[in-house]
Amino acid sequence: MIGIVLSLGTGVLFGFSGLFPSAFGGFLERWIDISLYVLVFGVGMELAWESKAFEELRSLGFRVFLLPLAAMVGSLLGAAFVALCSPMTLRECLAVASGFGWYSLSGVLLARLGNPSLGLFAFATNVFREILALVSLEWVYRAFGGWAAVALGGATSMDTTLGVLSRVSGGKLVPLGVVSGVLHSLCVPFWVTLFFQFL
Repeated sequence: MIGIVLSLGTGVLFGFSGLFPSAFGGFLERWIDISLYVLVFGVGMELAWESKAFEELRSLGFRVFLLPLAAMVGSLLGAAFVALCSPMTLRECLAVASGFGWYSLSGVLLARLGNPSLGLFAFATNVFREILALVSLEWVYRAFGGWAAVALGGATSMDTTLGVLSRVSGGKLVPLGVVSGVLHSLCVPFWVTLFFQFL
């Protein structure tokens, strides 16, 4: 997390410094495209590596998909409510919320789609969601149960918040966290693009 913040701050400083010519932007665009492909490839690798976790969840059947679905719907409904109370449009709010905690992809994707300022806002919003999940996950688990704790993390429940989920549940929530996180992550590129370009 500290590395991400430092990288962002350094990038802003170098951008304002004028040390790099405008042509450097073309190089960055190509590098960002490659980074996006690597990120999505990584999600596919995670999906393959955690195949045993999927086998453990067979007893839940189709119900296992209801948790990430409900969590995503809840995030989008919350974003729609924010659109009623802020100067941001519904399209912008839904696109930002569709990051589901995956700040690195959602921020870069929105910037590549043509709105760098919204990309920066999505980055900050989803970083905050991850921090909030890390800080409050144990309390949510005790107050509302395991499924609520998994839903809180969104896409981060398969990596960043997975350790906390494992600790508070004695490892019982790890498979469910991986499934929820993977499904959230797979949906991020689709929903962000859909809401930003077609809504």
